[in-house]
Order: sequence, then C-alpha cells, then structure tokens
Amino acid sequence: MSYATVDQYEARYGAVSDVGMLQECLDDCTVAINIELARRHVDYADPSDEFADRLMRACRSMAKRVMPDEGASDIPVGATQVSVTAGPYTQQYTLARTYGTPKVGDEERLLLGIAGARIGFGALAGRDD
Repeated sequence: MSYATVDQYEARYGAVSDVGMLQECLDDCTVAINIELARRHVDYADPSDEFADRLMRACRSMAKRVMPDEGASDIPVGATQVSVTAGPYTQQYTLARTYGTPKVGDEERLLLGIAGARIGFGALAGRDD
C-alpha cells in the first residue's frame, strides 16, 4: 500500500496518461521512505493523521520528481534540461532515464521531521591518546 494514491497525485499535479507507471512509482517511493525512516529509527507502523498526511505529501513529491513530464509536446520525455539559442538555431536537450530511482530528498526529510545533521567523532587509526 502506497502512502499516496493516484487520485491524490493527480489532484496535486494533474492527470497522467500512464496510471500503471504512476502507481509503480508511488509504490517505489513508499519503499524508499520506509527505508529512510527505518534507517533513522522512526516508528511509522501506525502514524497519526498528521504524520500520515506528511507521508502522503512526501510520497507525491518524490513521485513527481521521477515521473516523466507530459507538459510540453516539443520537449522529449526524460529531458531534464533544455537549452535553446535563437541564432544560429541551436536546441539542446539533456536527457535522463524516463523513470529514475526514487530518493528521499532534503525537502522530504524536512517534511517528515528527519532532517538535520548528526555530529560525532571517530578515533583515528594508529593514535594511542
């Protein structure tokens, strides 16, 4: 079960043509969130309503990053950067995979309350003091 549904995604970002791919993407994002929460020892088994809403928003945000953009028909699917020059008529695209691996970004970590650096130290090898 994903933290976000197709309907929740489409309510925020608009309709998508490949609902199956979107559902797979939402499932993958949920797994990535679960891994990050487990790594940080956060119990997410029975979330409160507020935390469930945060999980849904983080899942939607991650899915938006890895789903192909269907907005512009003259830009190829998977384009991450477009450069256009007026003369001498240059147009350049930087392409990425159509469906990337979802990663929990800094914005999602902030949203989930697991952002922040940990400070620590480690003994250097060979030191006796």
